[in-house]
Amino acid sequence: MSNRNTNHKEVLRKLDVLVVDDISAVRNILAQILRGLGVGGRIDKAEDGLVAWEMMQRCDYDVVICDIRMPRMNGLELKKLLRATPRFGELPFLMITGEVSEDMMAKAVESKWDGYLLKPFPSAVLEKSLLKLLGKTD
Repeated sequence: MSNRNTNHKEVLRKLDVLVVDDISAVRNILAQILRGLGVGGRIDKAEDGLVAWEMMQRCDYDVVICDIRMPRMNGLELKKLLRATPRFGELPFLMITGEVSEDMMAKAVESKWDGYLLKPFPSAVLEKSLLKLLGKTD
């Protein structure tokens, strides 16, 4: 195993992640994938942006993986709130969605996403996106 891969594994091993999606099965699958990738820190789950925001007041996370479309507070609204809050202004935020509409893509671009994945995605793509967000790969 190369030193580079060892460093990536170490980064993932220490990662605390918040997974936000209104579908329980998606949250659980993402948590399983993250564990399979070697994420060894806390993996918390929230069913919408409002619950995520409340959780973020109590816990610190290294990255947020968030669906776009959710009730009460969607992913774009959560990201906007985070970017307007100094404590969370630079928090890596990976947007995920199953929708490929032009309107949704335009809104995501407007929100200056950090990363964007279209569901479903392979675990290797999630790993690469996380490492890129954390500045650990090209």
